Amino acid sequence: MTDRPEGRARRLSEALAYFFDHVEDIRRQLAEEESRAAVDALLLAVRDDGDVDAAVRRLNARMRAERDALGLYGRTRATGAQLTGIGGTGRGPAVYLCPHRRCLRHHWADDTADASPTCDQDGAPLRLKRL
Repeated sequence: MTDRPEGRARRLSEALAYFFDHVEDIRRQLAEEESRAAVDALLLAVRDDGDVDAAVRRLNARMRAERDALGLYGRTRATGAQLTGIGGTGRGPAVYLCPHRRCLRHHWADDTADASPTCDQDGAPLRLKRL
């Protein structure tokens, strides 16, 4: 583990990339409710701009507590997997999200679209966020 900001950012990016590629597998492997709640907490932290680093650390600890020797961080070593825009210099893709932050509906931004997509519930335009 590194104390340098770029090292921490890369480690977090790699852990998130692994998490999103394997979220359903991770959820199935966790036996304890507290551990499955840590998966949901990480999803909420990402969606709501919460403390993602703390949520990743909590899930890693829960995975290790359930005798997963590698946890979340251990599976990312030497994979090079990273999420766009985290730990790198470029800006990530844009995505439209729920304007009320109530659901996980999303729509990838498209340069060819004439207008932003709208909420199915009340017609409000979805909010644009850069990943």
